[in-house]
Amino acid sequence: MSGMKILAVLLLLATALACAQEIPPGTALPVELNSTLDSNKVASGQAISAIVSQDVPLPSGGRIRSGSRVNGRVLQVGSKPGGGAFVRLRFDQVLSKDRNLQVSTSLRALASPYEVQEAQLPKTGPVERDAAASWITVQVGEDVVYRGGGHVMHDSQIVGDPVKDGVVSVLLPVPKPGCENGSGDRRLAVWVFASSACGAYGFRFLEISHAGNAEPVGEIVLQSKKTVHLGTGTALLLITN
Repeated sequence: MSGMKILAVLLLLATALACAQEIPPGTALPVELNSTLDSNKVASGQAISAIVSQDVPLPSGGRIRSGSRVNGRVLQVGSKPGGGAFVRLRFDQVLSKDRNLQVSTSLRALASPYEVQEAQLPKTGPVERDAAASWITVQVGEDVVYRGGGHVMHDSQIVGDPVKDGVVSVLLPVPKPGCENGSGDRRLAVWVFASSACGAYGFRFLEISHAGNAEPVGEIVLQSKKTVHLGTGTALLLITN
C-alpha cells in the first residue's frame, strides 16, 4: 500500500474515532417522540424517531443542537402471558445537520405529553404580566426550578440551573433498574426531567421492564397490562451507554 493510501486510511480512522468520542457514555439525550408508538399498530423492524428537545452540551465543548433527530427501530412487539403487551426497541443514531453518529442508549425515564406540559407551566399561579423567565416550575420527578436567576432544587440541594430551552442538572443515582448510576458532578441536559426522575410518568400500567443499560445493552423494553401506547410528544430521557 502506498504512503498516500496509508495516510488516507489513517485519516479516516482518526475521523471515525473522533466522531465516536463526540457523545461520551453517560450523556443525557432528552427527546420527544414525533409520532405515536402503539403496540396494536407498530411492527417489528419499523423505524421510529424522536427530536432532541434541548441543546445537549458535550465535554468537548461542542453540543447536539435542539431539533436534531434520534432514530431507532422497533425490534419486537408481542403479548404478555396473562394479558397485556410489550414493545422492544432501540434508539441508535443521532442525526443533525453536520453529523450522523451511531450510539447505544438506555432509557432512564419517560413522561406523557400532559406531564411535559405541566412541567413547563408556573406553579405559583399564572400571572399575565410575569415573564416566563421568572416562573417557578416543577420538573417531572418533583425538582423545583427557580427561573430568572435561581437554581434547580432537589429538596434543599442545588442540583442544576435553568437555561433558555430547559434545564442542566446532575442526575442522582436511584436504587431502581436503569437508574442506579448518577452523573456525579457532570451536569446534563435533562429538559423537563428531575435529577431523580426514573421510570414512567403519566401512564397507567406502563413500565420500563428493561432500560437497556444492562445486557442486552441498548435494547429497551416497555410493557403494560393493557396496550403500550406513547402519544406524539411523549418525552424520553435517553442515556448513552
